Amino acid sequence: MLKYTFYPATSGVVNFKTRASNDAHLASTSGPAESNPMLEVFIGGWKNTKSAIRKNRAKPDVSEAYIPGILSVGQYRGFWIKWIDDVITVGMEGARVAFLSYKNSDPFPINFVGVCTGYGASGSWIIQQNKSGPLASPALVSDAAPSSVPTDAIR
Repeated sequence: MLKYTFYPATSGVVNFKTRASNDAHLASTSGPAESNPMLEVFIGGWKNTKSAIRKNRAKPDVSEAYIPGILSVGQYRGFWIKWIDDVITVGMEGARVAFLSYKNSDPFPINFVGVCTGYGASGSWIIQQNKSGPLASPALVSDAAPSSVPTDAIR
């Protein structure tokens, strides 16, 4: 079972880099724990072949994209997640166009973001949030076991 580590989300954007062989997972919630409602983003799932958005841990996925090799165990890959006007989008660092998008018909306030690496993969993460203006400085580098992210990961 996956165990997310949650951090306050103070804006509608989170930029992050991760280094993992597969299964970088993020959860968006109103509170600091897994709960309904919840939107999960899976990047490099299904043996690093597919990415998806899932609502309330229920299948089918509400959005998916087949992008083999999107993650790398040897180098950090950058991504962003935005939630604006009940739409969550996910894209690669430097890309203006999202590779995943979902308009939530049952919107809820996203106050926390949880991260974990799952299904046999260990991951390292660098996570930052946009403030009003330029990006904040990176807050974290963690070469740790799955789900191990320092407490100051998101500022």
